[in-house]
Parts: sequence; C-alpha cells; structure tokens
Amino acid sequence: MSGLTGAGTAMSIIQDFYTIYDRESAKYRDQKSSTHRVVLELSQNLSFLREGLAENLDSVAIVSGLEDEQFRKANEKGANLNAIQKRTLDRDTYGAAKEFDKYHGWSTEKLINNTYERIATIKKLGAGSQAIDITARLQYLFKYLMVLITHIEGNRLTITSKK
Repeated sequence: MSGLTGAGTAMSIIQDFYTIYDRESAKYRDQKSSTHRVVLELSQNLSFLREGLAENLDSVAIVSGLEDEQFRKANEKGANLNAIQKRTLDRDTYGAAKEFDKYHGWSTEKLINNTYERIATIKKLGAGSQAIDITARLQYLFKYLMVLITHIEGNRLTITSKK
C-alpha cells in the first residue's frame, strides 16, 4: 500500500510541475505578445505621422490619430520593455545627430516611456493654446520615433546633409 501512496505523491509533484510550467509558459507568451503589440503600435504611429505630415494633415487630426492603447495595456501587465531590445541607445543608431545625444545610453524602456510621455503631452497641448506649434512637436516626434524604431530593429541611421 505504501508503494501506491509514493507513486501518487510523485504523480502529484509532476502534475504540480506541469501546472507551473503551463502558467509560466503562458505568462511568457503573454509578455512577448504585449511587447510585440507595443512595437507594432509604435510603427503604426510612425507611419501615420509620416503620412499625416507629408499630406499636411491638420495637426489636431494627426494628434487625435496617435495611439497608446497597447502601451497602456503592456504597462498594466508589467511588460519588460527592455526585452524588446536589450542594448542601450548608441550614437551609431542615430547617425551621430547632435539633437539625439541627450538620449545616448538610454534603455529601450526609457526611450519607449519617453515616446508615450511626448504623445500624451502633445495631446494635452493640442487641446489648449493656439500659440503652441504642434506641427513642430509632431515633426520632432516623427524623428524621435525613427530613432526608436531603428534602435529596436538594431539598425543604424545614416544622416546625409544636402548641399
């Protein structure tokens, strides 16, 4: 009889391990999915900014089209945004453009958080004073997103000056 009890206990332990594995595996897939959706949202915001600015769309319309839902959901889940790109931002990524030197060495999470802080700020400013040049802020956000996406992809921008 004691042999059966031991086998039952071993099966119970194995079942517990299966349960733990399933739970951790699901958490990992959910985490990976959350970060992927944030990157997709960033890319879509970049594309929308590009087209909106190129077509001289009203800045209020552009601002209202910027999205942050996936970022908010990922934050609620505690997603590790540094898992998207483990390296920090280096000068080669942004083509040594001086305006981005202040972000040199920033983690991916810090860069992404800064992006969404900028979007939130632009939305609030866009609803306020007409004296604020929202278009200039959107153009800078476009450049910043270009650098961020380039960083995430592990690529490098090449800045060429027009003569």
